[in-house]
Formats: sequence, structure tokens, C-alpha cells
Amino acid sequence: MHAFPGHPRLSPFARWSVTACALLWCGGPALLAAQVSVAPAAVEPAGFERLALRVANPDASPVTLVRIEIPDVLTVLGVDAPPGWAWRLTAATDTSSAAIAWSGDSLAQGVFREFAVLVRLASDVRDLTLVFPVRVEHADGRAVTWTRDGDARPPAVSIRATTGISVRGAVALAGGALGVAALALALALNRRGA
Repeated sequence: MHAFPGHPRLSPFARWSVTACALLWCGGPALLAAQVSVAPAAVEPAGFERLALRVANPDASPVTLVRIEIPDVLTVLGVDAPPGWAWRLTAATDTSSAAIAWSGDSLAQGVFREFAVLVRLASDVRDLTLVFPVRVEHADGRAVTWTRDGDARPPAVSIRATTGISVRGAVALAGGALGVAALALALALNRRGA
């Protein structure tokens, strides 16, 4: 019995074809764009932050190189590489941003890795979206780029504007307040005794 009387049952190949076409039409760009991401989604000025470039390989050809460009408002303090991978930091020039490239191992189909970077954001940066162009190279020589003019939109991170004080500043203010309170208590007890 068919689920819909009067309609022919689709063969497995026809169902697969319809599903594949629907996914490519509706989600093709999204699937490509979902291959790389940067976390966290937001950072605060003057803070130290661990940025994780997450790369998944949906392709049959292994990923052999991952490269990310670092915006000028970030200072790279350290780079981490997954086991088997090596990294290379290229310093910024007048015409290009700093970049980090990881290579030496491969990322097979269906495998995901995190490539981490410790950065510090300049203290005077406010309300800005940082864009991280990424290039992924495959063993068969193909490359996929996530840039403004590339294959997909690059990952982005927002900068939260801070209008309050930092944690270190709050601790200093709390310590000062405790000192003033202790002084006031000592003066009040001294006055009582006099």
C-alpha cells in the first residue's frame, strides 16, 4: 500500500536524486560555509582570547593545509597545532595581514579538527566585526577559500564594546573600598573611646 493512494512509489534512486537536488539547491552554500568557523563568536577589547578555528572535511580528498589571516587589531601570543600538524606564522606587512598556516598532516573525509590561537585584542577597539579569511587546500590540489570574494563568506567574530570596568579594575576598586571601610571603622572606634 502506498502512503499516498494514486501516486506512484519513487524508486530509491529517484528519492536519493530528489533529496540531493533539494539539499544542493537549499543548502549547498550553507554546507560549504559550515566547513569552517571561528569560536568564540564575540571577544572583548584588551582581553586575552583563545580563538579556535574549527575545520571539518566533507570532501573525499583529505585537507592538507589550513591557513587563516589574522586581523590587524589582534596580536598573536601563541599558536597551537593538533598532533601531527606543524604551524607557521607569517608576519603582517604593509600590504597583508598576519597569517597562520597549519600543515604536515591531513584531515580525512568526515573528520573535524580545531586549530587554536591565543590572541590579545587592542584596548581601543569598539563595535567592530573581525573577519578571518580562511584557505583550505586538499591533497588533490584543489583549494577552497572563505573570503569576501572567495567560495564562501569568511568566519567573523564580533567585538563587544565594554562600557564598564575590567575584572582587574573591579578587584582594585573593591580593595580600595574595603580599605576606606576599615579606616572609617577605626576612626569611629577611636572617636568612641575618646
